[in-house]
Amino acid sequence: IWESSTQGRTKPTPDASREEREAWIRAKYEQRLFVAPLPTTDGGVGPGLGARLVTAVTERDLPGLLLLLAHGTKEEINAPLPPPAPGQPPPPRSALHVSCQLPDVVMTQLLVWYGSDVRVRDAQGQTALTLARRAGSQECADILLQHGCPNEAPPGASTPGLSRKSSTASLSRANSRRGVS
Repeated sequence: IWESSTQGRTKPTPDASREEREAWIRAKYEQRLFVAPLPTTDGGVGPGLGARLVTAVTERDLPGLLLLLAHGTKEEINAPLPPPAPGQPPPPRSALHVSCQLPDVVMTQLLVWYGSDVRVRDAQGQTALTLARRAGSQECADILLQHGCPNEAPPGASTPGLSRKSSTASLSRANSRRGVS
């Protein structure tokens, strides 16, 4: 993916100077000069990068996902998907949501490394963490938490409440200490 089209340039050997190796690395990763081209879609105009990422994750196309990520910017990776056609369900918020819902740990990690926003919520107000937990993937959940996703209560968990008896007993103890009856 990263060295698909070196344009006749020769990769520096381990004996090459530091400057030659640094120039290769900058051309390869910063300027992305050697990245394989994206396949064109019918008519040359197709879905945006976000929609293509969702498709790659849904189809579990790891090489396709890597190629798209190599071409994308953080802004493109996190751009909202187009609204659904009338009568259609809302699309997933992001490829990260889909990877956590499947769950696919490798794709989740790659999406996070390339800048997917772990805090974004879908149309139902859920983060990818909620979907990872619902899918039973502690590994996906751990990746999201390590990269700043808010730690929300798992679905179905409620805040424990005090029983009426214990709170009444607590009040009577507090009142008896103050001499109030």
